[in-house]
Amino acid sequence: MRSTATALIALVALLALPGGAGADPRVIGGRASTAAYPWMVSLSNGCGASLVSPTWLVTATHCGPARSARIGSLRLDSGGEVVDIGRTVDKPGTDLTMMELTRPSTARPVPFAPRDPAVGTPVRLLGWGCTTWPVCRTPTRLQEIDLTVVPTAECEEADERDVCVSGDEEHSACHGDSGGPALVRERDEWHLVGETRGAGDWDAECAGTTLYTGTHQHRSWIDAQLAT
Repeated sequence: MRSTATALIALVALLALPGGAGADPRVIGGRASTAAYPWMVSLSNGCGASLVSPTWLVTATHCGPARSARIGSLRLDSGGEVVDIGRTVDKPGTDLTMMELTRPSTARPVPFAPRDPAVGTPVRLLGWGCTTWPVCRTPTRLQEIDLTVVPTAECEEADERDVCVSGDEEHSACHGDSGGPALVRERDEWHLVGETRGAGDWDAECAGTTLYTGTHQHRSWIDAQLAT
């Protein structure tokens, strides 16, 4: 396992790639989504996000600032509801960021999962990231893929607050998916369990496990922002 400093250097390198981690992990081996995800967001900085209240988004800190959010569209470049972003709040020491919209969205927010997902839990990933790697091809239609929660030890630099998701050379998140959601099915609806933080295997980069910042472990901080 690499040191934290080495991992951060690697992340900076990924951010510099065309279409890369400011537009981090995308879905390899997934499928074009036909289902409606009213709370799915594409940010103007190239990342994904999730609408968690009428005025707040959850995304990844390493994506950087964004001017606007396109909410509820299956397409990256059209449709949905476009709302400007007012302010951004980062949680120190994490890759978790919340962005406040300048006006309430009319879309339905995604509920949070009531618990951390256990190892073996099916999880769905969404994003507009690279569908092929190392030659990156990017879709305009939202992609989805169903994978599985694996032990955090299978993701480099993970801690107990993170969610590690399975992956291999043909099935993985990739550049362009950062900040987007990991979802589990609870009571016949999707619930948010994490936001895309980065590659779980730095050697594989886009063809291995993916690391997600778990939302359940940060609920007290998230709720504090929602209350402001």
